[in-house]
Amino acid sequence: MAGATLAFFIYVGVLIPVIPRLLEERLGGTEIDIGLSLASFSLFAIAARPALGRFGERHGLRTMMVGGALLAAAATAASTIILNRWVMLPLRGIQGIGEAALFVGAATQINAFAPPHRRAEAASYFSVAVFGGIGAGPIIGETVIGDGRFIAGLLVASAFAVLAGVVATFVPAGLTAHGGSSRSEAEAIPDHETDTTSNPPRYHPAALRPGAVMGLGIAGFAAFSAFMPAHTKALGLGGSQWVFAVYSVVCLVIRVAGAKLPERIGLARAVTIALVNVSLGLLMVAAVASPFGVYGGAVLVAIGMSFLYPSLLALAVNSVSEAQRVRVISTFTMFFEVGNVFGGVVIGGFAEATSKRGGFAAGAVAAAAGLWVLWRVLLPSMRANAAAALDDVPVGVGVAVV
Repeated sequence: MAGATLAFFIYVGVLIPVIPRLLEERLGGTEIDIGLSLASFSLFAIAARPALGRFGERHGLRTMMVGGALLAAAATAASTIILNRWVMLPLRGIQGIGEAALFVGAATQINAFAPPHRRAEAASYFSVAVFGGIGAGPIIGETVIGDGRFIAGLLVASAFAVLAGVVATFVPAGLTAHGGSSRSEAEAIPDHETDTTSNPPRYHPAALRPGAVMGLGIAGFAAFSAFMPAHTKALGLGGSQWVFAVYSVVCLVIRVAGAKLPERIGLARAVTIALVNVSLGLLMVAAVASPFGVYGGAVLVAIGMSFLYPSLLALAVNSVSEAQRVRVISTFTMFFEVGNVFGGVVIGGFAEATSKRGGFAAGAVAAAAGLWVLWRVLLPSMRANAAAALDDVPVGVGVAVV
C-alpha cells in the first residue's frame, strides 16, 4: 500500500512544476488559471468522495486503488494533446477523482492496521510515502521538462501513475477492519462491519470540524506548491526542485523519527504546532525574497505539514466506531481537496490581483484561520461531546476521556 502510494505521489509531484509552467509558458495562462487548475482537480475529487466511500465498501479497496491510479494516468496522457488551457480543467478533474480513489483506499486500509492509541503514529509512517513522492516528483518533473519539454513531463507522470496501479494489484484483497487475513474481494468489508445507519449523510459529521482545520492548513500549502516554481525562477534559482527536496527531507525525518510525538504531546498541541509553523513559513517566503527566505520558509512549512494530517486524522477516526471508519476517512481526506479549492480560487485570485508573494501571505492567513477554528470550534465541540458522554454513563461505571 505504501509502495503504490509512493509511486502515485511521485506522479503528483512531477505535475507540481509541469502544470503551472505548461499553463503559463505554452497555453498563455496566468495565476488565476493555475488556481483554477487546482480547483478543478479538487472539486471533482470532492464530488466523487461519497460514491468512492460506498464503492470501497461494496467492491473492495484494492479495486478502488487500482482503478483510481489508471484513471489518473489516462487523463494525464490525454493532456499531451491539448491546445487550449480550458481543456485542461476537465482533465485535471479526472485526475482528481483518480487521486481521491487511490488515497482513500490506501489510507483506510493503513488505518485498519493500527490500534486506536497508535493511529497518528501509523498515519505518520504511511505519509512518508506521500511526502517522499511529493519531494521526489518535482525534481523529476523539473529535470524532464527542462526548457519546455512538457509532453515528456506529462508522459513520465502518467507512467508513475500506471506503476502505482500495478503495485496496487499486490495489495491483499479485502483486509478486515482489524488488519487481519485477506478475504475475497467481494467480501472486503462485510455487511456487519459497514455503517448500517438508514440513509446515512453523504459526509460523516465527525470528520467535518477536524477536516475544516486541515483544509485551511492545506490551503496554505496549496499556495506554497502552486506559486513556488515561478517564484524560484524569478529569484534566479533555476527551478523549485531543490526547495521541494528540502521540504520532503524535513517531512520524512519528522514523520519517521517523530511518529510517536503527536500522541505523546497531545493531538491538539501537535495541530497547534503544525499551523503555527505553516503560517510562519509562508510569511517568511512572502517577506524575504531571497534563497534564505525560500529555503527557511520551506523548512517551517515542512515541520508544520508533518504534524497536521496524522494528528487531525486521529482526532477524527478515534471518535467513531470501526463500522464508520471508511466514511469518516473518505470525508476527512476530502478536505485535502477543499483546501486546494480554497487555495486555488481564493488565494490564486488574490495572487493574480497582487503578486505571487501576496499569494504566499494569503496562505499564511489561511493557516492562521485554521488555528482559530481549532481552538474556538473543534476543541470546544470535543469537550462538549465528552461531557455529554459522561452524563449518559450510569452511576458506578467509569469512563476514561482522553
